[in-house]
Amino acid sequence: MDLQRWSRRKFLSSCGLTGVAAIMPSEPAVANSDSTILARDAFIWGLPLVLMERSFQVSEQAGLPVNQLFITTELAIPQFRQIGPNVDTLIGHAWLDLSQGPIVIGVPDTNDRYYSIQLQDMYMDTFDYIGRRATGTKAGHFAITSPGFEGALPAGVTGIPAPTSKVLAYIRTMLRDPQDLEAALGVHTAYTLGPLSAFPDYRTTPIAKPDRAKMFPHVNFADAGAPFFDELDRLVRIYPPLNWDAPNLARFAPLGIGGDTPRKRDAKSEAELAEAVGAGYEVVRSSINITRVNGWARRDNVPAFIHDPVQRAANNFFGKGTHRSDEAIYWGTRQGGVGPWLNGANRYRMRFAAGQTPPVDAFWSLTVYDKDYVLFGNPLGRYAILDRTKGLQYGADGSLDILIQADEPDEGTSNWLPAPRAEFQMNLRAYQPGQSVIDGTYLPPPVEIVNS
Repeated sequence: MDLQRWSRRKFLSSCGLTGVAAIMPSEPAVANSDSTILARDAFIWGLPLVLMERSFQVSEQAGLPVNQLFITTELAIPQFRQIGPNVDTLIGHAWLDLSQGPIVIGVPDTNDRYYSIQLQDMYMDTFDYIGRRATGTKAGHFAITSPGFEGALPAGVTGIPAPTSKVLAYIRTMLRDPQDLEAALGVHTAYTLGPLSAFPDYRTTPIAKPDRAKMFPHVNFADAGAPFFDELDRLVRIYPPLNWDAPNLARFAPLGIGGDTPRKRDAKSEAELAEAVGAGYEVVRSSINITRVNGWARRDNVPAFIHDPVQRAANNFFGKGTHRSDEAIYWGTRQGGVGPWLNGANRYRMRFAAGQTPPVDAFWSLTVYDKDYVLFGNPLGRYAILDRTKGLQYGADGSLDILIQADEPDEGTSNWLPAPRAEFQMNLRAYQPGQSVIDGTYLPPPVEIVNS
């Protein structure tokens, strides 16, 4: 069964639709000898691996070497023109090369401040976390170990086995508001990193890098072409898949990927492979599992290891560092009751009934972006409202109204989330979401027009 059919069958099954073969158009079985379809499936399966490697290369070329923490130390502001910046956490990252031995990440006592260090392998799976949910907020040391590591760890060092010998560590430290920056930096600059072989003596602290585009570069696969498969063949030999994923790789041996047979490089096969890249990309784009309710859309739950190759590749469209669902869930909306977009010509309200704000163990936030998904200037310099934004006013019945509009509300600025005068969109983020958020029984309320 080819990967597109596999993904669709799995999605329909997860929706409770049985007897899929009876309700889907009949499709011929695809043999492995069909090189075009096989190449398309190979592109889909290998997209996360090649994406991660290219991202690493771009980062290194930008002067960000391995085994060094890089962080932002400034608030995200409109002038950065960054796509979808997170204004409720400071961020950072490190590429870890474990080929010469484990790397130890040290964390301070954060006094219950939310933080997370997300660990992604080269197949773009988030295999583990260090942070408030996963390991608590006390000071500690964590050794990230490569596959097959059997050495002993010092007392007080917790081992975290990695599936691949290179890992992306993605850091987030909670920022309550602009006045909280100094306190947040006290945590954010206190992470350390160093080789286990030199522990505890050699540990580096983070380096500030304000240019977020270099820290988290965009990688384009639109014109990847046939060389993509040479790159994939090289990478699977460096980063073998886990046992459960190995049969997928074995399918692609006729293409010379990971097998003993060299890949044929005649003009016909090169053209077929280039065509397969475009076809595979479209399969992924059209297969992203999204749930829509009350005008809000969210990615379906992301587990530690995504077994469906199509859905694992789909994480590319949400970016590196897409959280697992047990750590955070994001909703997005552009809809405002009329028309395809929210628009600052209208005034909006988001009303949370008493006890119906997002159930979380950490915090939630609501952020406004313009149509291009970047921040915009406003009189308050306020880009988001958090559950702990100072001065929020609740109704006598315990409800919370967030007023989203271009001009200052008659009620004052306490619950005002400024909006641009043109089209815009919003994200609602829930950190350490409760079970009702994860299982989908909690639904965020709609955004209502209140022009009258």
